[in-house]
Amino acid sequence: FIQQAVAAQAQIIVFPEDCITGPLSGHKEYADYEQRYVKHFQQLARQYAIDIVPGSIIEGDANGLFNTTYYIDKTGTIRGHYQKVNLWLPERSYITAGNEVAVFTTDFGRVGLMICWDLMFPEMFRAMVRQDVDLVICPSYWCFEDAGDGMKHDANSEIKLVNALCVARAFENELILVYANAAGRQNFAGCEENLVGRSQVTVPFKGALAQLEHNREAMFVQEVDTTILQDAARSYEIRLDLQRRRD
Repeated sequence: FIQQAVAAQAQIIVFPEDCITGPLSGHKEYADYEQRYVKHFQQLARQYAIDIVPGSIIEGDANGLFNTTYYIDKTGTIRGHYQKVNLWLPERSYITAGNEVAVFTTDFGRVGLMICWDLMFPEMFRAMVRQDVDLVICPSYWCFEDAGDGMKHDANSEIKLVNALCVARAFENELILVYANAAGRQNFAGCEENLVGRSQVTVPFKGALAQLEHNREAMFVQEVDTTILQDAARSYEIRLDLQRRRD
């Protein structure tokens, strides 16, 4: 996928949550305690001269296991990293939650990282807005089965939820959102899950600039005109209103 992205002249590539091992489902022996995965992605970023968000990696240290994502620039430098704050229900038995948002400067403006279920929490975005975020990148592992009892009301409820959240978060925070979800059917340690897919890039005014309208493994490349953020700020003044309230 990195080679395809470079051939298509992409400058950033984003992978889904748990893209290397899949969800560990409590199998701690598959966690990375030596950062070998992120080091490999650093090497790939240098080799192909492309910025990489390598999905998320379950990493361990003396404080526990963390669901962690990184932003690696084209020189192989880690510009920022983030440990998932809002854990999905099965993760809570073996993953330790992070406690802060991550926003940092890149060649493409101020970038924030989040993971999957974080998308449900608008306060995460507001915290990033207070740090002048322009682009939020969200690797995800979102399944149809996450709806639980809701599936008897609508088997496709999670598609509707993901699509609604991605568009709303871009509009209400005057930002660009890159949502990269896993796809297909996964079976790990006897746990079978059907992924929603629907990876997309959303912006104010337009909603989804590009979207995979299926749950098969695929990749797309989308160019984004960042001046749309200034137009949104002038039209809606959401960030200005938030600043006034803080003052």
